[in-house]
Amino acid sequence: MQEIRVGVIGAGGNTVARHIPNLQAIEGVTIAAVCNRSRASSERVAGRFGIAQVYERWQELAAAPDLDAVVIGTWPYMHAPATLAALAAGKHVLCEKPLAANARHAKQMAQAASETGRVLAAAFHYRYPP
Repeated sequence: MQEIRVGVIGAGGNTVARHIPNLQAIEGVTIAAVCNRSRASSERVAGRFGIAQVYERWQELAAAPDLDAVVIGTWPYMHAPATLAALAAGKHVLCEKPLAANARHAKQMAQAASETGRVLAAAFHYRYPP
């Protein structure tokens, strides 16, 4: 089985509580890089989860050639720019909800995924609650 190398942009509460540990529990998946709001907070997350690479700028993580996929766990206003950058760099993307701030950004993101042949998925698991 081929290893899937994942980078994390934005490592807040939900990402640290759910995305990182659940992805690390999957055989063949490695969380290889992280970038949070500051280098210090990125280093704390990296140390806690044994993540090898810390980036100071999310743009550098999105462009990193050794990553296959990116988890976007930033504040919602950053979802579209980070997702578009990762898709343009050939990464698959799991983006925390809401996918985008508005329909125009969501359409741009979906179009970029289609054009690059990459998967864009929203981390939204509640189908039935009101």
